[in-house]
Amino acid sequence: MTARKAPDLTNYFSAAKQSQQLSEAEEEIQRLKAEIEELRSSGSTELEAQLQALRSQLQSQTGILSIPVDQVEPNPEQPRQTFLPESIESMSRSLAADGQLQPIILIQRENLVLFDGERRWRSALALGWQNLQAVIIPEPVSLHRKALLTSLHREDLNPLDKAEAIVRELAINTDLSQVDIPRVLSTVVRRLNAQKRMNSVVELMTVTADEQQQGLAALDLSEKEQAVLGLLLDLQLNPASIDANVFPMLSLAEDLKVAIRSGLKGVHAMALQKLSAKNLGVTESSAQSIRVKTTQKVMTETLSASATRKLVGEVIASHEKPSSTSTTKTKPVSQEARRLQKLSLESLKKAERNQLMEFQEVLRQKLAEIEEVLKQK
Repeated sequence: MTARKAPDLTNYFSAAKQSQQLSEAEEEIQRLKAEIEELRSSGSTELEAQLQALRSQLQSQTGILSIPVDQVEPNPEQPRQTFLPESIESMSRSLAADGQLQPIILIQRENLVLFDGERRWRSALALGWQNLQAVIIPEPVSLHRKALLTSLHREDLNPLDKAEAIVRELAINTDLSQVDIPRVLSTVVRRLNAQKRMNSVVELMTVTADEQQQGLAALDLSEKEQAVLGLLLDLQLNPASIDANVFPMLSLAEDLKVAIRSGLKGVHAMALQKLSAKNLGVTESSAQSIRVKTTQKVMTETLSASATRKLVGEVIASHEKPSSTSTTKTKPVSQEARRLQKLSLESLKKAERNQLMEFQEVLRQKLAEIEEVLKQK
């Protein structure tokens, strides 16, 4: 099997034109020379190094522009939707103390759209800056894919943003809806695990695109399953890990999604998801209230994942009804009622008169006792 080459971002952006006024340029901007999909085998450290090389090349070719911050727009296809206040504050302190050390990267549309550097742009807005240093590139084909690949392997991309971005990319490239994609993946992963063939899929992450397709074709997959697995492998993502750890974020309660965007870890959110109306034996609104309160405790006290699971177990236990005691008390009554129902008319006819009168008296007494107990309930 042929290993994939390391990514080279500088090749991808080598077409950035040497001009500060792209709209008045005399030469046509060349096509981007290399696919950014070479990022797939990149880890976060290498990715940052490649971006630094990209900035250096763009600066030498285009020069650094001073762009008014109010002319810059965020990328609507940015996979990262979460920018924590403390992260912006940290960047703001850095900008205020040391100035802007790296230019942002912008895409030329009718307006200027961010490709890289949204945290610096948000921080500049917070500081009231008028301008930012920037370099401008032509808009890449498949902007969402390029932005996804740029963000995907960064460690600080939260699992909810990651799940939403991956599902969107898969929906763009298949005829599946965003709702159907997690279900299709879950079905095929379960089946391949049962067949003990999931490891064969994971091994395809490190081979060429042609070898991936050949490997998937040998697994007897449906067209939809092959499309989903193929695209995940193309993004250098482990399908089993995405199914187990990433896509479950999409089914979280809305209050937990809000909490993740505020800094809650995915593993903590999955534990807190167990505080459901069904598990607590309460209404949906009550369950949400309990869940929000517990989530606040987890975040305020920065509990570990194991401590969070323990807390969730305690909360569920505190809301359990004493059902076992209740069942023990009512079971004999139910049994006697069933026995009475089995007493047929023919059996009563065969009984002697004094036996029937004695039985009738017992029933009267029990009925009186039942009425007394009912008045107290």
